[in-house]
Amino acid sequence: MNKFVKVLWGIGFWLVSLTWGALMTIPGLIITGFCIIFLKGKLHRNGFSYIVEIGGNWGGLDLGAVALCGNYYPGDWYEHTRRHEFGHAVQQLIFGPLQVFIVGIPSAIRYWYQRLTPGPHQEHDQAIYEYTASKWGYIWINKIEGTNLKYTFKRK
Repeated sequence: MNKFVKVLWGIGFWLVSLTWGALMTIPGLIITGFCIIFLKGKLHRNGFSYIVEIGGNWGGLDLGAVALCGNYYPGDWYEHTRRHEFGHAVQQLIFGPLQVFIVGIPSAIRYWYQRLTPGPHQEHDQAIYEYTASKWGYIWINKIEGTNLKYTFKRK
């Protein structure tokens, strides 16, 4: 993706995120700002969006065009998490205000159920909304950053 096209896509991403996706993005910007100021969160670029690292080993939380995540660990876990969270940002561009109901609430319920009950549990990406977030995140981050990492998970 050349620089001009990347800039146009970036403008489009933020334009749609701040209009059609405003239900998640506006509170997300406020929450991530709070985390940067008061929790000393570290801001990282993530495709066209941003991700704020706030510590711990807990995964990530999509907040529209921005996301929160656990500690930055260079390597597979963090790389997958940041791509996955960007995939949720792409879902937000498609579903807009419905993303909270189609993806956000079911994902939160599933996360807390698996965290609070004894396993074994399905892998995270077995749920279609998690699988598509990862798949789209890998596709788009590869295009934006000029990388070629493969998403190899296969749904059962």
